[in-house]
Amino acid sequence: MPAAVAVLALALRLYGLGDKPFWLDEVASLRRATASIPDLVHDSLHNNHYPSYFLLLWLVAKIGTSQWLLRLPSAVFGAISAGLACAIGRRAVDARAGAAAGLLMAFSPFEVQFGQEARSYTLVAALILTALWGLLRLAQEPAAAALPFRRAGALRAAWAAYGLGTAAALDVLNVAVPWLVAANLGALFVAHAAGGRRRGFWRNWGLIQLLILAAWVPSVVAVYRASKGAVLDGVGWAPAETPATIWSIIAPVYLLRLSNFITLDLAPVVVPGLSLAVALLAAFGAWRLRRAPTVLAVLGAAALVLPLGLCAISLFVPVLVPRYFAWSAAPFFVFAGAGLSFLSGARFTALATAMAAICLVNLAPYYGYETKPRWDLVATRLAAVTHPGDVVLVNSYYAFSVLTVFAARAGLDQHRVKLTWLLPEAAKVAPGNAVWAVYGRSGQATKHSSEDYRRSLSLALGGPVAVNAIGRYIVLWRFRAPKRPDPAATAGAYCRLEEGYR
Repeated sequence: MPAAVAVLALALRLYGLGDKPFWLDEVASLRRATASIPDLVHDSLHNNHYPSYFLLLWLVAKIGTSQWLLRLPSAVFGAISAGLACAIGRRAVDARAGAAAGLLMAFSPFEVQFGQEARSYTLVAALILTALWGLLRLAQEPAAAALPFRRAGALRAAWAAYGLGTAAALDVLNVAVPWLVAANLGALFVAHAAGGRRRGFWRNWGLIQLLILAAWVPSVVAVYRASKGAVLDGVGWAPAETPATIWSIIAPVYLLRLSNFITLDLAPVVVPGLSLAVALLAAFGAWRLRRAPTVLAVLGAAALVLPLGLCAISLFVPVLVPRYFAWSAAPFFVFAGAGLSFLSGARFTALATAMAAICLVNLAPYYGYETKPRWDLVATRLAAVTHPGDVVLVNSYYAFSVLTVFAARAGLDQHRVKLTWLLPEAAKVAPGNAVWAVYGRSGQATKHSSEDYRRSLSLALGGPVAVNAIGRYIVLWRFRAPKRPDPAATAGAYCRLEEGYR
């Protein structure tokens, strides 16, 4: 069953895998994947990232750098995560709970979305779920978990799954740190269940923790030195903690709603009542597991420590973005699977089949929904309408970084068109040629609106003679060629624009 769920999940993630364009974070992945290894490592550490995932992409990039290919590892790891959710549900409750949990994970629009993202979130989720499977096995057999590793009957595979999964996850992304906390909380309950053998359990646990730290600490030290102390960095562009922000995370991560990378807004409800049904099933599943308190504690810690911890941190430093919550979705779906599995036989089969069909209907709009800005269409449009000597002015350095990737792919550089994000530079080189100004969202930070940006250009460039909206997030204006540069106007407008960024 876990293998079947993984195959289904992989098919859902491979469909349309290369259709949506890269956005800012994926462009960073692309640049690292095509850099030399020393530059890859330096850039990763300098930006508070461990280089492990990007080294994997570096190998993939030896084959090709298409959107489809660079996202393929994420699709595979996302499918494995769905299979692991099935395996965890089967071990925690029964095969029916495992099937339901795996299907929810496979059909989740949020999980499919990140299975089509050239970033490391599905990899770290797969590693943490491997560790959770191991810890759950220890929780179910606490006496065997206390046996020395060399003794017959010792749970060596479970210990290896927990230890290796945790250590590897910590060396991929710092969102695994809450998992380390959750696992140690779960260990308290396992030790209690071990009774008189708890000393042996703590001996094994302590040794595994030392091995985990030995594998992780060198990476932390490397990031600490490269980033000058900013290891667990704050996300300065993340929204403040409000009820609306919290809902924008809970709804897609746990309740099967569709959102996007850029604004974190939710798409309209496709299947009314589906989110409520999943929430009620999870609550009922947790209540059913009360008779297995150690299992309930391990799964509960895995589901709750991450969201509660990030909400607590965000009171001081905003860190509330949905992708940081990704790995906690699987234990939540296991609870929902436990709630659905109270049915047996034909009734369970009928209800699970109906829920799978409903989830598929709920997922379908994702494939056509604009979750990422269409910088690819901007580059294609500019390649069709610009002339040699024209200037393309982009509203920020980050948008410029994304556009240059697609401009190269569209052949815009062959048109002898100047790309810049600096207004003074654009006004200086533009006389006699048209200026094409682009306002677009490239990431989740935004400091000014499109109208603010257009007004900032008016003193230097006047009013636009043409305007085109490209998708939901990008506006393209064409300005007449300025007769001569006005240093005072361009400098003043540029300073006001920079003040907006600060």
